[in-house]
Order: sequence, then C-alpha cells, then structure tokens
Amino acid sequence: MLQRIFILCFLLIVLQTISFSQNKFSNINFQQVDDFARSVKYKTDLTDLTNKLTAPYTDSIYKLRAIFIWITDNIAYDYKLLNSGDDKWRRFSCSGNKATCTQARIDWENGVLEHVLNSRKALCSGYSFLFKRMCNIAGIRNEMIPGYIKNGPQQIGLILGVSHDWNIIQLEGETFECDATWAAGGCKADEGGKPVDYIKNYQNYYWLTPVHKFARDHHPKEDKWITAGNSNTSKESFFNAPYFYPIPLSRSIEKHLPGSGVINSKIGDTIHFEFTCAYEVKKIQVTTNNYRDVDMLFSGRSIQPNNIYKFDYVVKENSLYYIDILFDFKKVVRYRVKY
Repeated sequence: MLQRIFILCFLLIVLQTISFSQNKFSNINFQQVDDFARSVKYKTDLTDLTNKLTAPYTDSIYKLRAIFIWITDNIAYDYKLLNSGDDKWRRFSCSGNKATCTQARIDWENGVLEHVLNSRKALCSGYSFLFKRMCNIAGIRNEMIPGYIKNGPQQIGLILGVSHDWNIIQLEGETFECDATWAAGGCKADEGGKPVDYIKNYQNYYWLTPVHKFARDHHPKEDKWITAGNSNTSKESFFNAPYFYPIPLSRSIEKHLPGSGVINSKIGDTIHFEFTCAYEVKKIQVTTNNYRDVDMLFSGRSIQPNNIYKFDYVVKENSLYYIDILFDFKKVVRYRVKY
C-alpha cells in the first residue's frame, strides 16, 4: 500500500473499534468462528486451507468471517517490501495483446499469492488478492477494489492518486465492504515516517464497515463501485470531505454539518456545526491553528435515538486555516478553512 499505508502504520494507533451503525449481521457473536479460524494452519494448498476453514459452516457469513479472520491473523504487512520500492508484487502491467495479458495476469496473481502464503507477508494488494481468491473458492461473490484513501488531516482538499486495495462482497442480496489490510494491524515508524516494525492488532471496524463510515477514508477508483449510502460521488468530494480521526469517538458520529471538509469563510462569519452521535458527549472543544482547546457551548441535545450537538464558531482572523473538533478532549474531526 502507498501513502496511508495507513495512519495505523505510520502512527501506530491502537484502538478499540466500535461500529454503531447496524447491518443484518451486526449482532452475530463470531467468537467461536474466530477461535476456530485462528487455530487452522496452512500447509501447502490454498484450496485445502479454504475448505478446512469453511467446512463447519453452511451460512456464507460464517465462511466469510473465517476467511477474514485467518488472513488478518496470519498475514503481516510487508513494510520492508514497501520500503524497498520494488513494484513486483504491487501492480500488474502488461503491454501484450489481450490473450497474452490475460494469462500474464493469472500468472502474476498466482505468484503474488504464493509469495504471500510462503512469506506470511503482504502489501494491500496481497491481502486483497488472497481474500478474493479464498472467497471465490468458498463460492462467495466478491471483487477487489483499487482506490483512494485518506491518511491524515493534511489531505483535506488535496486530490491524490490510487494507493490502496480492499474488497467488496455480495452476501444475501446486500453489498458490504471490508479491508483486511487495515484490520490486521499497523506499523511503528521512524522520525521520517518510514515504517520500521509491524504490530499485529486486529481492528474489527474494517469488517463489513457501514458504507457511510467506510467512505470516510476509502473511495473506489471506478464509480461503478460507489455503493448506496456513500455521500462521496466523486474523488473530489471524497478528498474535500472532513477528516475523521481514527478513534472510537469519531466513529460514533452518524451525521455531521458542515458536510464538506472545506469551509469557505471570511472574518466575521459564523460557522454552524452539528453532530449526531451514538452516545453522549460531555465536553466539546475547538482547536485551530490560532487557538487551542476553546470550550464550546452547545444546545439541542436529544435523548432518543441519538445525541445531537449544535454549536457555532465565529471566524476572527483571516489566518484561520483549520478547525479541529474535540469530543471529551479527543480530536474527532478536522475541517479546512479557505478564504
């Protein structure tokens, strides 16, 4: 993976991940499936591995979970390969005719999978290829999705290139997305931001993540993969959206205003903020490039079904560049201000 090879990788964020939005599988207890998947050993054959993982289950959701957990438990992020700059296992390229390139693609994918399984390491493409192949073996419809990611608040308003891969799944008539790379863990980094050590740290947030939350840091390269519930209709709207810090408090936010992360304003303007959250927030503060930890008074708090928090911020200087919103002393959302 490029760039954010995730903020998880560069900052080593250790999270308890909480998904408050519900889907039809949200209330399933997967503990027994997870324990079984983590006990299964790979020998020499991927089909045998997949069959062993999925044999105890008739429902596709349990098969899918077993595959996802095995990958995130057994494959580490290959930060050394990332640092080497070697593109061999990152992206496929071919200049031949269609038939030649089709076969070359198959051979390349098989080579990627062999490398991943033998080394137990992968870049994002390796995680995604492995997940795709195992789902295919198990009869679960899925696709590998290349696309854009956000790795930090400084990216608001910047249009970046394709740098990541994840998967989209068709299950029981519904579409879901998951990211085995980001779910598996992250890396420590040196002073220059170069990853130097992988830390295994499972993040369940990236398992069947609700679309509107997955879309906060993932956006597909091809518009055909933009699913219902994704408010970002283009890569421009994706990169112009607010940046949500990867902590549980920010993931409790269900709705937010302003909707755009780029706010056009001038001195004297009042910026209205509104957040609908999954649980109560006791203290809200604003930090900017000019002021730190300014307490906000808010009103309109509802009790059911969610808490709604409304407050205003008055622009006092034309040097204002960014606004961080803090819930209970933790940064949850950043906006960029333009004049």
